[in-house]
Amino acid sequence: MQANVLSKNPIAFAGSAAGLEKFFKLEHWRVNVDGREDDRIIWRRGDFVLIVAITPNNEVVLIREYKQAAERVLLCIPAGAVKKDEQPVAAALRELNEETGYAGNEGYCRTFGPFFNAPDKSTERHFVVAVMDVKKAGEAAPEECETILGVQLHPLAEAKEKMTVGLHRMAVAEVAELFR
Repeated sequence: MQANVLSKNPIAFAGSAAGLEKFFKLEHWRVNVDGREDDRIIWRRGDFVLIVAITPNNEVVLIREYKQAAERVLLCIPAGAVKKDEQPVAAALRELNEETGYAGNEGYCRTFGPFFNAPDKSTERHFVVAVMDVKKAGEAAPEECETILGVQLHPLAEAKEKMTVGLHRMAVAEVAELFR
């Protein structure tokens, strides 16, 4: 099978959405797969981390966060973007502290991935970072765009059953398997 991207062109937003390209990048890709040309709209996204943070008592650190597209508060694991030139573990420790006030040590981390989320529509990939032996180190300081309403601890064996965000549930389940 032969596959080529023939062109990539940014899609500009118009009207009241003009300028939002800095947050949400869409591109029109013209592709050729085995001699057949096709048009695709691709969401340009960077990498992000899903953090399964586990206390010395084998509890998972979860957050209650309002998720706009779901229009509800969901129980989630901390997560966030990997910044340019940042490694997934560093991003995980930074996001964990920002969103929960918990801290971990790089030597107690295990990384899984990268995994593609929607490879037909997005360049986005995620890493799962398990952080063992996390401890409360201060107050959470989430970004302005995050609506985190609280932090909860749940036993590792039960945490995945509390979650309705698919990727988060799978990440907790994957890490829980390590402790069986």
